Amino acid sequence: MTSTATAWMAAGLCAQTDPGEFFPEKGASPATAKRLCRACRVREQCLNFAVTNGEQHGVWGGTTVRERARLTERTRGGAS
Repeated sequence: MTSTATAWMAAGLCAQTDPGEFFPEKGASPATAKRLCRACRVREQCLNFAVTNGEQHGVWGGTTVRERARLTERTRGGAS
């Protein structure tokens, strides 16, 4: 992964926030992270990065691991 491939990360609201918000403990709500993501200007790049790299932890691009799995499944034609 090159620095240009991840340069968008520095512009993310998550870079200015406690990382713990984006990696909530099991059973904890991801609502704060998702709210921040909705206002973030690099949300699309973030989500694309997480899906492309199979990120299995945390909130990326406003989505949880389960939400990303559903997106990936739909993209591959597994579910409608």
